[in-house]
Amino acid sequence: MKSESSPLISVCIPVFGTEPYLFQCLRSVFTQDFSSFEIIVVSDRSCGLDEKGRGAKKIVKIAQKECKKYRKKNKLPEIKIKFIEHRENRGLIEVRRTLAFEAEGFYITQVDSDDEMESGALSVLWRAVIENVDIDIVHGKSTAGTFDEEGNFTPSKENRYGKIFYGKIEGREVFRRWLLGGEFTANTWGKLIKRKLWLRGFENIPYTQCNMADDLLLFFFIAQYAKSYLGIEKNVYRYRVNSGMTSNRKIDNLQKWRMICSTASVFSIISEYIAHSEKKALEESLQPDEIAHIRKLTGYYLLNNLKQMKETVVPELQEEARKMLCEYWGETFVEKMEKSLS
Repeated sequence: MKSESSPLISVCIPVFGTEPYLFQCLRSVFTQDFSSFEIIVVSDRSCGLDEKGRGAKKIVKIAQKECKKYRKKNKLPEIKIKFIEHRENRGLIEVRRTLAFEAEGFYITQVDSDDEMESGALSVLWRAVIENVDIDIVHGKSTAGTFDEEGNFTPSKENRYGKIFYGKIEGREVFRRWLLGGEFTANTWGKLIKRKLWLRGFENIPYTQCNMADDLLLFFFIAQYAKSYLGIEKNVYRYRVNSGMTSNRKIDNLQKWRMICSTASVFSIISEYIAHSEKKALEESLQPDEIAHIRKLTGYYLLNNLKQMKETVVPELQEEARKMLCEYWGETFVEKMEKSLS
């Protein structure tokens, strides 16, 4: 049970080899003018370093000191920054699980360690909660772009992860208008989401070493149980383009390719949920059009994996990469999708 002193919001930061930007990320959070929040950083046994040769643990320690000074100087309440490190690599789903279970806030918002929060974002999101009583999900605007060496941000013309519905959605329509309508994105950043929805979602997700499409898997269950969504026309998040695993960089080892293949785990878990949906309560069972759309999505993601293999895996690893793809997706399914590409 949460105590009266528990924070209203837990800002959760997963670290997965992106330490070069971690301090900037932390600074964008601890300088927020909101009074009741905590910061939790979970590193997936990452060995990445910033330009000064510092790992995640050291960066967090420095941030803790600067946070205390900054908030005292600006007469803001003290906040806690907590650091946790996995003993071995578990993948992003398990990092986000740890974050959710360690969080003490009523709401959770996640910030990827290579991105930043807009100034005043937490106050803006919380104001929406206060004004709309008991909202499960509050979704703010995000801006994609690049940062220069001085930290100045230049917005991009497009933001493919920034789709948002402005207004309120209630009941089952939250799930349907996300899944079928594509009216807003599945990303878990840029949103305040009740912690209880995270925990309920993870009840359906077994341990899995998944590093791709993790937002889709998590939001599938969060939206499934959410009773209300609110999209607001306020900027709350800055997304750094071309810095993550989805960027089109050459893949020169099978470990990197395995991360891409782990997309299949997302749809294995969802398929298992669908297989047992008939035994669930009426409000938890999926409709035929929803199941059909999920199957369509499954094929789309495998096709995307096949295209990534051809375009990014170095020639000498192509044969092994295809074998690995078949291990994850099934050889018959891979062959079927290959024919559709030819």
